[in-house]
Amino acid sequence: MHKITVIALKGYREWTESLGARREHIIQKTQARLQAALWEAFTAVGAMPHHFRHDFFIALTTNVDNASITRAVRKVAKKSPVPVDHCSGAGETPYAAYLNCAETEGQDGGLAAVAHVDIVNSTGITTSGGPLEVYVEILGLLNHLAERCKEVGCLSFYLGGDNVAVFLPRAESIHEVVEGLPVKVRAGVGVAKKPYNAFVKATRALDYLRSVDKVGIKVVR
Repeated sequence: MHKITVIALKGYREWTESLGARREHIIQKTQARLQAALWEAFTAVGAMPHHFRHDFFIALTTNVDNASITRAVRKVAKKSPVPVDHCSGAGETPYAAYLNCAETEGQDGGLAAVAHVDIVNSTGITTSGGPLEVYVEILGLLNHLAERCKEVGCLSFYLGGDNVAVFLPRAESIHEVVEGLPVKVRAGVGVAKKPYNAFVKATRALDYLRSVDKVGIKVVR
């Protein structure tokens, strides 16, 4: 069973509107502080977070106890201009756990599986067509992954550059995730008790594929 935690900034839209029309630089600075606090607090307890919509955050929290999650949320709340709330849900897949948030926490357990995916030859594409071309390809990739994950039960998020994180139901699910994508990708997959450790292993696997210039999938357990 997987566990997903969703963190909500309550009244965030109203706060942004209270700043007046000349507000975007304030919003972006606030989001940057919150993002930094999120990653520091949640990875410290072994969870794998993502800044998601910025007014909502999400984290894979399989095998992370509720007290640790609550402490991490409180650290994020210290950087927030509005109250912060959160819920956790458990399910057979990360997507099911997300849908169960606030419905039932259930019992999580087992191993976390996380993928670190990148686009093959993004450096060459950037050199020939500029960074915008790769960015457009990433947007297309994210759209395909979002739809695929509804079928597979995964969750996918943009990390920056040409990198994507995917919370998987199990390591073998990566084959369904990457099949038939519009661009060639490499996928490192990590498996561990704690989600962030799984992502570290996934990054190690992806680094290996890059080092040998190989397209495909590598799993590190």
